[in-house]
Amino acid sequence: MNTTSPVGRPRPESPWPLLGRDAELAEAARALRDPLGSGVLVAGECGTGRSRLAYECWRQAGRRGHPELRVIATPAARSVPLGALAHLLRPGLDGAPPALSATGRTSGRRPVLLVDDAHHLDPASIRLLTSWLRTRRVALIATADVTRSPAWPDRPLHRVLLRALPQEVVADLVERTLGGAVERRAVRMLHQASGGRPRDLRELVEGAVRDRALVPEGDLWRLVGPLSPTPRLRALIEARLRHLDTERLGLLERLAVCGRLPLDPPLRAKAHSLAAEGWVRIVEEGQHTCAELEGPLYGDVLRTALPVQRSRRILRDQALRAQGRDTGPEGLLRSVRWRIEAADRVDPDEVERALVLARRAQDHTVALRLAQELVRLRPCPRSLLLLAEELYEGGEPQEAERTVRRALDESTEDDERLPAVLLHTQSLAFGLLRMDEAFALNATARQAFAGHPDEPVLGAHESVLWSLAGDVGRAERVWRAVAPEPGSRADVIAAVPRVYCLAESGRTGDAVRAARLSRAGRPPCAAADTVVHPAMLVGAEARALAEAGSLATAEELARQGYDLAVDARAGSAQTWLAEHVGWICYLRGRLHESRIWYASTLAHAREVGLRSGEWVGLCGQALAAAVCGDADRAAAWWEEAQSLRPGHWWRPEASLVTVWLAAATGRLVQARGVALDAAEAAGRRGLRTAQSHLLCDAARLGAAAETERPLRELAAGSDSALVAARADLARALASGRADRLERSARQLASLGATLLAAESWTAAATAHVRAGANGSAQAAQAHALAVLGRGSGARTPGLVPASMRCRLTARELQVALAAASGLGNKEIAGHLSMAVRTVGNHLQRVYSKLEIANRTALREALRPPAVR
Repeated sequence: MNTTSPVGRPRPESPWPLLGRDAELAEAARALRDPLGSGVLVAGECGTGRSRLAYECWRQAGRRGHPELRVIATPAARSVPLGALAHLLRPGLDGAPPALSATGRTSGRRPVLLVDDAHHLDPASIRLLTSWLRTRRVALIATADVTRSPAWPDRPLHRVLLRALPQEVVADLVERTLGGAVERRAVRMLHQASGGRPRDLRELVEGAVRDRALVPEGDLWRLVGPLSPTPRLRALIEARLRHLDTERLGLLERLAVCGRLPLDPPLRAKAHSLAAEGWVRIVEEGQHTCAELEGPLYGDVLRTALPVQRSRRILRDQALRAQGRDTGPEGLLRSVRWRIEAADRVDPDEVERALVLARRAQDHTVALRLAQELVRLRPCPRSLLLLAEELYEGGEPQEAERTVRRALDESTEDDERLPAVLLHTQSLAFGLLRMDEAFALNATARQAFAGHPDEPVLGAHESVLWSLAGDVGRAERVWRAVAPEPGSRADVIAAVPRVYCLAESGRTGDAVRAARLSRAGRPPCAAADTVVHPAMLVGAEARALAEAGSLATAEELARQGYDLAVDARAGSAQTWLAEHVGWICYLRGRLHESRIWYASTLAHAREVGLRSGEWVGLCGQALAAAVCGDADRAAAWWEEAQSLRPGHWWRPEASLVTVWLAAATGRLVQARGVALDAAEAAGRRGLRTAQSHLLCDAARLGAAAETERPLRELAAGSDSALVAARADLARALASGRADRLERSARQLASLGATLLAAESWTAAATAHVRAGANGSAQAAQAHALAVLGRGSGARTPGLVPASMRCRLTARELQVALAAASGLGNKEIAGHLSMAVRTVGNHLQRVYSKLEIANRTALREALRPPAVR
């Protein structure tokens, strides 16, 4: 997400910016300027923006003084010799061929002729253009379909190939168009639906905004409805379909109805032909070569045109064709799905095996459909549990809760009751934030299963609950008592919390290794075993990497995990992966991006009824807003988070909110006190990594001398480079020495902790000013500006410019910060325990020293240079 401005009104009527094509545009312009060249051929699939890029190149040539000529070739004009070029021609004399008319301006430069869709030119036009190129009468910019490029064999054109836009460019393009940040899930779905083709993307965005499927929610544009082709886009696709022969169209219809298909030898040539034209993609699946539609839009258009009975005939026919040939797990899953969609009879055992395969493939949309069919055919507790899990993932928590309670009521065997208890406990803890009930239910079940081979599973689950409560010490003790076998069900269930506990206890290297081992050895999801989505293990590894100090690697991995969860339609996994990216962006000092990701966390959690995720999303937004100095919004989000009554739940975001809310309103003494108390509480729970964060924040707010020693002790007991860097920062702040502060700043910047690095550079600049080294101070302040950049939005006491900080006493700075946050004199007096008149006197001295007149100017004077 590159754009982080507040959500504004969509501007679909304005021309879309040409993004992601800088290299191609520069290449085309260089080729056009080549004095020995004939011109440029811009080739690409339909909708890739070849006309737009050629037009921009043509306009650049016009601005350089070249006369501009333009031709649009069409199938209709192709039937008439020279039909497309007619408006440029004057009759030849004495039977000579037609000649180019006068080009208007006499600049002495060659005219530049833009020929759009040159693959529609008739042979006579191609011959005439060839003669003009040979005599250097014109320079040519032509566009053509990548599969039907015209050729001028004796005067070759420089070929520029346009490919689909990558996802990050699509994100930037959509955000600039809508005037605000767009949820990454929406970006990914738009990218997949459009295939990265700018024309299709524009149609989808404008249609989704018009249909209220893409809507602004707070600071974020979100996709709340299905993407569907607009009438114009549908017409364009249908027009392309009309050019296909009956056999190739029939294959596309079969793919639209059946999905991915193994290719029999007779179909391979047709499939490869369609792939060359951008209709399908060829994929390898085990021993089979398969084909699937290139994008979901084609399937939408094709299925809409098919009557229901014809679709069912295609499904039945394909199921018969696949018998004995499409074998293996994927073949079974396809066959069962086709027969269900065709309303044919299917054996319940086959449905259950197919459901297991869909879960293994993490295709939750298909898995939910199969689970519903299984319950209809065989409504036993096992079937109900499978359905309940898919309902949770599909964002139907209330229906899932009813289903799991029904499974508990009907369970008579231990292997039925155990997964039901686990699922219900997770619902209470994650979905409803009722931790006391979750602990009680798990404890009762442990007593009932005492001596049972599956008792360790419930012990591992208790360890999970303690990790959610933020008590790493208790979680570790329970884990050691259970001592599950590696790879056992108990070990798999606790894999993600185990990584979290290791990272928080300071063993970040062990945490990363544990996450990777769990990912490598994770057994297939084969039953109602409450095994988490694989993306959650990716997120756990990313979180551990972040706490270890590998912030850039961690962010990239967490984004990959989020995309994996989006592709699988895994709602709860999307929630927690968004939270991980939000936290990593916070650690990196990119506060605006952090707020966007926490907004996504909140939105995902509300979609799937995950109150724990809702609470974390609110806490994260409150924290990021407070560090940005937006005290009002931070307080509102924090109040809403508290209204959810999280009870035993603990996350680092929540511990830090009250610290930075106090700091945002100038109550630095209170902020330091809250941070120190929270650090002590975190230490008692075994949260050494969180303790180092809280102590470092206390140091940043003025308690460096008090926190230097405990931070050194934490660094000695941890393998985290980030914990060590925090200790070095506290030591440098306590010393006040510019050289130590600069060394600390470089170390933090190398880890990617840009906000801490910028504060350290600012502190170094302050030290230089006090030493009279103004040149070094300016250099250090420039480093702070460069490392923080303009995308942070942070407004912390540590970022107050050195030139301002050195003019004020500590008390004056405290009053100034409180006033700049928007507090009145009476509120400041209450917060800082001083008389209202004293506050006024301090402010007058601040105004005098800074040579300003009011609070508006004060707010601007104290603003970090990077965000002016």
